[in-house]
Amino acid sequence: MASVNVTLSSDVYDLLKKLKRPGESFTDVIRRTVRPPADTCGELLERLEEQDAVPVNVERMDAYLKQRGRRSRRRR
Repeated sequence: MASVNVTLSSDVYDLLKKLKRPGESFTDVIRRTVRPPADTCGELLERLEEQDAVPVNVERMDAYLKQRGRRSRRRR
C-alpha cells in the first residue's frame, strides 16, 4: 500500500494520539473517526446506530457530580 506524508498541527496530533487504541495505527484512527457526509437519512441512522459511546472525561464528571445540589453563591 502506498503511503503519503501529511503535516498536522501539534494539537491535532495530540487529539489523534488520545483517540488511538492499543494496536491501532494513525490511519486506523482516521478511518474509524472520519466519515464522508451521509447522503440520506437512512445512512445517518445507520451511522448513529453503529457509533461507539461518546467518550467521557471521568474526572470532570466526578467533579460535576460532587458539586451537584450545592446552592449557588450568587446573590439574587
